[in-house]
Amino acid sequence: MTTERAAAAVALRGVSKHYGDVIAVDAVDLDIHDGEFFALLGPSGCGKTTTLRMIGGLEIPSSGSLQIFGEEVGPLPPNKRPVNTVFQSYALFPHMSVQDNVGFGLKMSKASKSEIADRVAQAIGLVRMNGMEQRRPAQLSGGQQQRVALARALVNRPKVLLLDEPLAALDLKLRQDMQFELKSLQREVGITFVFVTHDQEEALSMSDRIGVMDQGRLLQIGSPEDIYDRPINRFVADFIGRSNFLEGTLEDITTVCLANGSRIAVPPVPPDVAATGSPVQVSLRPERVMIGGRDEAPESAARIDGVVEATTFLGSSQVYLVRLDWMTLEVRSGNRPGRHRHEVGDEVSLWWAPDAIAVVRP
Repeated sequence: MTTERAAAAVALRGVSKHYGDVIAVDAVDLDIHDGEFFALLGPSGCGKTTTLRMIGGLEIPSSGSLQIFGEEVGPLPPNKRPVNTVFQSYALFPHMSVQDNVGFGLKMSKASKSEIADRVAQAIGLVRMNGMEQRRPAQLSGGQQQRVALARALVNRPKVLLLDEPLAALDLKLRQDMQFELKSLQREVGITFVFVTHDQEEALSMSDRIGVMDQGRLLQIGSPEDIYDRPINRFVADFIGRSNFLEGTLEDITTVCLANGSRIAVPPVPPDVAATGSPVQVSLRPERVMIGGRDEAPESAARIDGVVEATTFLGSSQVYLVRLDWMTLEVRSGNRPGRHRHEVGDEVSLWWAPDAIAVVRP
């Protein structure tokens, strides 16, 4: 006996968007699960916001199928879709109180006064704005305004909440605080969040899964750990955090010959990433590289010798630029009491575990 799989919260099949000769989104296939926090991540102009706007009905796809919980919605306007959107600008009515801003949509839909009062109170409680119901937007901080925008979106009880870089206008500390609060809120309400951002930290810290986009194409979908530790190509590896790239040739599925002639062990390389004998690049995260004196590297580890060229103190970590015979590597080492710090000119060895690297397409 087979069990039918529940329809995805959002399903895109071959969805494209053209503006004349410009292809903003190019044949995207994507399933976003019910109750998932999904991030669309990529640089400016990659197509992520256009994709979000098509899900929300603010743009109509040029081609392809777009379904929400199994219903085709591609040609439907925003008010006919079970979605709501939170924008970067918040777009609050300045002359209205928090309470009236949150309840505006319900009032327009002619809900009863008692229903509006109950649902507004619930939404304001969800975003922890109790006691501020009568304040105007000008009396609120940026973080508080963002919470009001969230409450206004949630009060309509959408099946899918779309968020278009809602934290971008906040300062760094508040943005980091709101990342945790937003993820906590999503778990509490249990609905699907689709979050657009160009900030890798936001995507990694909040998402259940991430889709990385570039030039209108969806390059890779996976958990934050998959995307970070097993990027499919150089663009993904370079966009998600920092990475060193070592040029080489794939000798066999577990061995790469580097540009300097040395051989290193690598995790098994799938045939869709690279064929034996083809040029590859090895992505090596700076924080996965160990650094020590020439006599400190364990014999079982891959090892490269070099000289410290520059060093920078970053509080929790120390960054070293280590010059090798054929390139320079960045190394990030945690700062702990009593830990030896290397100086410019020191001869050092670098080593790493085989699972610390990923072979990627150039």
